[in-house]
Parts: sequence; C-alpha cells; structure tokens
Amino acid sequence: MSGENQVEECTRELLNAILESREYRDFLKIKEKVSENPELRKKINAFRRHNFEVQNSAEVLDMYDEIDKMYKEYEEFRKNVLVDEFLKRELRVCRMIQKINIDLMTAVDLDTKEIAEGISF
Repeated sequence: MSGENQVEECTRELLNAILESREYRDFLKIKEKVSENPELRKKINAFRRHNFEVQNSAEVLDMYDEIDKMYKEYEEFRKNVLVDEFLKRELRVCRMIQKINIDLMTAVDLDTKEIAEGISF
C-alpha cells in the first residue's frame, strides 16, 4: 500500500472512530432533543454564532472582557439544562478534534516556524 493510500485509509479509520465515539454519539442525542424545539435551537445557534464572532474578531478586543460580557448576557439562557448540556457536549467533541489537530501539527514538521513569527491570530 502506498503512503498516500495508507494515509487515506487511516483518515477513514480516524473519522469512523470520531463518529463512533461516546462524545460524538452523546452530542448527536442532545442535538436531536434540541432540534425538537426550533425556537431553542435558534437561540442556541445565535449564542454559538456570537461566541464564534467574538473569538474570531478581526478587531483588537480584550478577549477576556468580551467573553465575560457575552457570558453575562447569556447567563440566564445557559441555565436551561438542555442548552447547557448541548454546549458541554459540543465542546467535548470540539476539544477532541482540537487535540487531534494539535497532535498532527506537533508531529508533522512543515518548517513553518520562521514564517509564523509575526503572524498574529
């Protein structure tokens, strides 16, 4: 098997492992429950969108201050058990994927250290 074919096969196996993981299956269950309430789903998505925009803003923001304001704004909303559970389970899946990405980027040396210097995220 060529190197490229082996990587493709391992990628499929990794995808299957993610899709079959407890974290992802738990997320799908809560996603289904949330989908039964379109208004709640809309509110959750508004929160998620706002969170994404704050974390990926091109403006120079005091990130801690912005996130603190956002969480205070949504504090009551997050007390809803379904909302809280959805966001926790989503975060678990995201962290699993982030860890995979970090492990890959740490292991694969693309010699980008010099060009990464000075790039701000």
